[in-house]
Amino acid sequence: MGKVVLLKVYVVACLLISFKSVALEEVKFLSKSQDSVDNSKVLKAYYSFQKKEDPKILDSILSYLKVNNIQIKEDSINSKALYLKAVNNYVLRRYDVCEQFLKESLRLAEKTQDIRLIGVVYNMRGLNVTQDTGDFVKAEEYLKKAIVYFKATGEKFQIIDTYYNLFMNSRRRKEWKLVLKYADTCISLIQKTGARKRVLKTIYIRKAHSYSKLGDFNAALTNLKKAEDNITAKDRNERNLLNYAYAEYHMEKKEFEQAAKRYKMTRDSVAKLNFETQKLLGKSFERELELEGQLKADKDKIIQSQNRSLFFGGIALVVLIVLVFVLVYNSKRNGKKNMEIVELNNSLNRLIEELKGKNISLEEKRMEVENFLRLNEQSLFSRVLKISTYNDTIRKISAEIDNYMDMNPSASGYLMTVRKKLNILISEEELWDDFKVQFEKIRPEFFNKLKRVAPDLSVNDLKHCTYVVSNLKSKEVAQLINVSPRSVETTRYRIKKKIGLEKDDSLYDLLSNL
Repeated sequence: MGKVVLLKVYVVACLLISFKSVALEEVKFLSKSQDSVDNSKVLKAYYSFQKKEDPKILDSILSYLKVNNIQIKEDSINSKALYLKAVNNYVLRRYDVCEQFLKESLRLAEKTQDIRLIGVVYNMRGLNVTQDTGDFVKAEEYLKKAIVYFKATGEKFQIIDTYYNLFMNSRRRKEWKLVLKYADTCISLIQKTGARKRVLKTIYIRKAHSYSKLGDFNAALTNLKKAEDNITAKDRNERNLLNYAYAEYHMEKKEFEQAAKRYKMTRDSVAKLNFETQKLLGKSFERELELEGQLKADKDKIIQSQNRSLFFGGIALVVLIVLVFVLVYNSKRNGKKNMEIVELNNSLNRLIEELKGKNISLEEKRMEVENFLRLNEQSLFSRVLKISTYNDTIRKISAEIDNYMDMNPSASGYLMTVRKKLNILISEEELWDDFKVQFEKIRPEFFNKLKRVAPDLSVNDLKHCTYVVSNLKSKEVAQLINVSPRSVETTRYRIKKKIGLEKDDSLYDLLSNL
């Protein structure tokens, strides 16, 4: 019986050794997650964002929380952090994720009786459900709840914002009389409190549009003039809205020529503004990818630590298996020890199940790493495509130098040196080969299939085919490779002729099906 006791002690010691490193890692991680939380930082960011609505504040605090993998224990602080995460996902158009964060933030805000935050969350849910599902009735319900809570706390800025959201909600529903009602409420509150004066221009424009729809053209023109008097050169969005409102005003009055001019002004201005907005959104996604890269590095460290733990666990498992065989051998000589062996076998089975669970967790992490690698491949393709456009631009600059030297025989030898250096930079064959390799990681066998359809396509034609299948518009390609949009259209027309397509046939559809 004394041998059995010693054997149990030995097994327990092995288990403790095998899991000691895992326990220490978990303790360190929890200590970092809990002790490094700076509550004042979260609160300062929340109130600053509420006041200034500056995206930089949002990006700064979310980067701090994400990179440090911080877990906030206090409900009052956590509710505000969840709200900030929700706003970030709303900006990135992840409306379903935004709703999840808002629900959890609301639960904690109600738990801590944070009346102001409850109103803020309902206001945000109204905006989010509008963008996500277009359920304007549900959005109105959330916004009206928000007003109740804001009135309880006397939040004049928030009350005006929420009435403005109700005003916009009614406009989307085309309930023009209700639009005018909420607009007048907003204007009255702004004039009474002196807050949110910057939205008056938009309200007057929307009021004018509603009056146009109701056929009250005098009132519509009065509000358009009020808006126009307050709009400055910096108010680009408001200028676009004003042009559109004028166009709608002329359309309702059957003044189609004047309406067409206003529509054209609106379209050109919006196209320019959309391009700039896309650039800003792209920078936001690049920042997200950087944060994901940092998280990936942290996860790799955790995986390495777990691998070491599994190694020692495997050694412990081998030792336990040997002990099992020894116990089985001894059980043949001593039947009284069978119960102890059965208990040891049960412990071994539980340990095996735990190791299987950890293996499944490692497999999931491996899949996450593969997903990150796939994103990196797509990013690399984008960079190779950009380098290719630089190559084309260098060639054009070199050609312009040649033309200048032909027209000016007395040109200095310095221009010849510059041209030679530019030509050295051009390595078309190597760059094209790299480009094809990266592109076919995303669309395998694309160029082989395309060559079978049209074997006479040049390298330049093949490049333009990648632009088309990437769904780049003529203007975007023109800006990318520094040529005119008409030149891009001419190249695409020539490619269609080589492939054998008619004028009205879609080149994009053919290339997408390869």
